[in-house]
Amino acid sequence: MDPLARSLRNGLVSDLLGRDSLKRASGEWIEFALSLPTSYIVPVWGENCLFYRKPHLRAALFPAHRIAEKIVPEALIYLGHHGERDFFANSVPDSVEGDWWATQDEHLSFENLWHVGSRIDQFEASLLAYARGMCHWHERSKFCGICGNPTRSDRAGHLRECTDRHCGAKQFPRTDPAVIMLVHDGDHCLLGNKHGWPENRFSTIAGFVEPGETIEQAVVREVKEETGVDADCLEYHSSQPWPFPGSVMLGFHARATSTEIALKDGELRDARWFSRMEVEAAKAKTGWLRLPSRISIARRLIEDWCDS
Repeated sequence: MDPLARSLRNGLVSDLLGRDSLKRASGEWIEFALSLPTSYIVPVWGENCLFYRKPHLRAALFPAHRIAEKIVPEALIYLGHHGERDFFANSVPDSVEGDWWATQDEHLSFENLWHVGSRIDQFEASLLAYARGMCHWHERSKFCGICGNPTRSDRAGHLRECTDRHCGAKQFPRTDPAVIMLVHDGDHCLLGNKHGWPENRFSTIAGFVEPGETIEQAVVREVKEETGVDADCLEYHSSQPWPFPGSVMLGFHARATSTEIALKDGELRDARWFSRMEVEAAKAKTGWLRLPSRISIARRLIEDWCDS
């Protein structure tokens, strides 16, 4: 299976949304679209998205023309379209009272996508991940990093520009690259347990790419820093957007060239080698080992190695 096909199997990923980047520049089109019954608002309140909990868990999307008075124009972000429907994210500030949204229906509540993303429709999960990542970027880009003056949103939320006419610096949404890798020696895989996790929960090794470093170098460095294990023979697996808060995870399988574990940088509380049999038992929930959530690419990296 090629990396593109593998990526589409990851949580929070879908190829059904057309992003329509050219429409972002047309204020007239945005205003017109918001008046149509086929345009929907995706509310984001802090780190949480809005869900209907009954009759089954699903994303709560509001027709824009019905809640026009609750839309915050400065916080409006055009996401794209699926079929005839257009989608906009809107960050809900405390001044608008996030609970107002939840009180529209007794089955509505704000929840963290991290906790429920694996239980909802794949397209909806990807749409909410996109909305959450964009709202997070706006919340942390309200001031110019050059002169310190306020910035304003433009291009339907895909640009922030400094309001100082002498500066006018432009900021675009950024995504931080991070590597995540399943290291193995053929029959065993290397998994780590972080501080604060349950003692039986183990996952793959991961870390951010540093300036001046290639992705491949980051894989080798992070594995060595966190576990003391040397690795080579990197094989790219797939990627996954990770809006917690604003990363893209670049997944790899890698072969270990040493097996002695030394927890060097304090990132991990524990690290161990696990056999395929132990991983199979964890997948079947019959062993003591607890694998990462199905929403994460970490789970896919582990299961695809185990099944290979």
